Amino acid sequence: MILDFKEIRKEDILVAGGKGANLGEMTSAKINVPNGFVITADAYREFLKENSIEKFIREKIVEVGNDENKLLNIANDFSKAIKSGKFPQKIEELIKQKYLNLGKNVRVAVRSSATMEDLSDASFAGQQETYLNVQGIEEVLNQVRNCYASLWGSRAVSYRFHQGYDQSLVSIAVVIQEMVESEKAGVLFTVNPVSKKENEMQINASYGLGESVVSGRVTADSYIVDKSGKILELNIGSKETQIIYGNKNTIEVAVSDEKRKERVLNDEEIFKLIKSGLEIEKHYGMPMDIEWAIKNGKIYILQARAITTLKNDEDEEKIIREYTKSTKLKGSMCDNMSFLLEKMPFAYRVLDFDFMIAINEQKAKIFAEGGIIFDSNPKIDENGIQTLPDDRKYINKNILHIFKLLKMMKNFEYCSRVCKEFMDRYELELEKVKNLNFESMSLSECKEFMKYSYQLTKNLAYDRFKYALFPTVLASSKYNKIIKRVNKNYTAFDFYWELNNKTAIITNDILKMADEIKKNVELRTAIISGETFQSLCAKFNSFKSMTDEFIKDNGFKSDYNCYCLGAKTFIEDPDRIVNILRPILSTDEKSELDERIKDFNNLMQSIKNIYGKKYKDIEKNIEYFRYFHVVREETQYLWECLFYHVRKCVNRVNKIFLDNENYQIGIANLFYNELIEAMDRGFLNELDKEKIKRRNEKFPIAMKVWDASKLLVFNAKGDILKGVSGSTGSAVGKVCIIRSPKEFYKMQKGDILVCHFTDPEWTPLFKLASAVVADTGATLSHAAIVAREFNIPAVLGVGFATTRFKDGDIIQVDGNKGIVKGC
Repeated sequence: MILDFKEIRKEDILVAGGKGANLGEMTSAKINVPNGFVITADAYREFLKENSIEKFIREKIVEVGNDENKLLNIANDFSKAIKSGKFPQKIEELIKQKYLNLGKNVRVAVRSSATMEDLSDASFAGQQETYLNVQGIEEVLNQVRNCYASLWGSRAVSYRFHQGYDQSLVSIAVVIQEMVESEKAGVLFTVNPVSKKENEMQINASYGLGESVVSGRVTADSYIVDKSGKILELNIGSKETQIIYGNKNTIEVAVSDEKRKERVLNDEEIFKLIKSGLEIEKHYGMPMDIEWAIKNGKIYILQARAITTLKNDEDEEKIIREYTKSTKLKGSMCDNMSFLLEKMPFAYRVLDFDFMIAINEQKAKIFAEGGIIFDSNPKIDENGIQTLPDDRKYINKNILHIFKLLKMMKNFEYCSRVCKEFMDRYELELEKVKNLNFESMSLSECKEFMKYSYQLTKNLAYDRFKYALFPTVLASSKYNKIIKRVNKNYTAFDFYWELNNKTAIITNDILKMADEIKKNVELRTAIISGETFQSLCAKFNSFKSMTDEFIKDNGFKSDYNCYCLGAKTFIEDPDRIVNILRPILSTDEKSELDERIKDFNNLMQSIKNIYGKKYKDIEKNIEYFRYFHVVREETQYLWECLFYHVRKCVNRVNKIFLDNENYQIGIANLFYNELIEAMDRGFLNELDKEKIKRRNEKFPIAMKVWDASKLLVFNAKGDILKGVSGSTGSAVGKVCIIRSPKEFYKMQKGDILVCHFTDPEWTPLFKLASAVVADTGATLSHAAIVAREFNIPAVLGVGFATTRFKDGDIIQVDGNKGIVKGC
């Protein structure tokens, strides 16, 4: 049940877990590892039996099957049961004795060591918990229970689910290891993880305990060294804080300005680390990822695991080059793709790809009506790997119709009338869809709905582009000239001020909710501290009432509006609401949008003063211009509503065909026509199953090929990042990189929001930001329009801001010139 490190070897993963097995292996190899012992996986299983939890876990896992959401919900119950459990008396006595053997009231690290961890093909790093600076046997026992519970934390369960590991087979050991009160600590890779050069090592180092480096809380020093000890590259990190011992737990304290500017490691320490790294690499016979600490000049090894990310990297790079080598984009296509990439930031499953194309091909269809033929759709092959479009354009005999088409699009009154008609019609259709019961649908009924929804997607997109978006684009230069007589920095899109579109409605509802929450100190604190939506609703009736109303009005708004299967609405993932609220609640300012500087009525009064008798016609057309933007937002919300129900249908079909609801690794890997054929047939044949298996296996490389393809759109040369001006003005401020809504909490008032893209969910962050910089996007992007509404500069389509900058950097954003540079 309990083993000292010296009793364990690397083969003992099923007993001691990956971490424990490696610590035992290094101890036996005479590597300087701090003393400790392992509470084995057998002890965990005995703990479950003692508390009647084992049967509960086994039965519930079978019951929920392959449904990730249900699995995550029931895993939360597993964690609660474990945290309130008691140790078998014999095991508790053994733990007490082993702890006392380390020394009186000694400080220890209590580390999870799962039996599916630190493997050669998957590290599982950080999926279970570690607790530092633990003192006293009662606290040790409490943290062991917390480690057990963390095996069923959302992060760990989701990781195993997506890696394809059997949840019922997992177990956990716990490492109890004497703490080293290190002066310096960090990580070492025995192969350069970026260049993959085997003769180079990378060392990251900072002051205090190593947790600050491992968790990413500080920007550590980075040393690239060769294996003889020569420093090839040195980057001094900012090292703002360090983690040290507190009275009970660890605490984070500031590092002096002098020490921040110095390099952490001297030459002798680097040499000792290289020597230790080579010794460990030689012992294991493979590249290793090593956590280390230094105290009084002595090197301690805290952990080591295989570097799993090197596997097949060279083969993958070759495949990626083959897919991207022939891609050559010209200026106009680069501009177009810069905008489109805001809508498609990551690779699609093939069924999802077909729904995206159903939307995107409508633009080409409308151009073709006027004789202009071009291809702006990404390509995809039989393996489901997508690349950028061919840049081909030509005209045909329909070019004679172009003038008639343009005349129609410039007739705002006609286009507006068509928009009102089709908006009413589509809203009625969606109301009928909401009443369908997908859980009891037959395969035949599912097939008819899939065909209906696919065609409805096409029709909705066609009408949206032809009668709302295209007229807007055609008229924008005219309205640019009109508005620039008021202010030369304004553009036609400034006519959208105070427009009551769907994005604005959702933002207003969020901000009003935030103002109400600020009146309740306990609720506000709970949200800021990171409590889940489910927990908040259970504790606070007022929060449940507010969010119920919000979801009733806005529930179909999704995180990725151009992904049918890869998106989730507020209904499906209400924690998104909490993510949006957290940064707003962190400021004491009132959230109401009424505080905005820009006033549409004043703007129109200025137009009236300038244009006199012409004003009435201009005013009427500006109202149409504004209405078209409302249609843009509302039609998007309509297809998000439709896509929510498509997911329910696909979920049902996957259940019928594969007896589970995880369609992302199931029928989402069939193209639309392939799926319809299978539904006509009534079953998946062997070819269908082979395609699903192959495309699943290829999806990781598909994501990498798409990421590499996107980089071809942007120019990475020079110190100044060039993009397009989304909103004028300039600002200097601190970078806050937000990669997903889960990181919204990082945003502080006055930060410069740096992101890959934004969509309506991100709008409340604009109230906090002093400027916005996005890798993708153009003048019609969500970020551009909203930045103008909030009167902050925005530069879009810069390509590399999220990799060029890091949190805390000071940058200058020039929205007038469309450039961004470091200060």
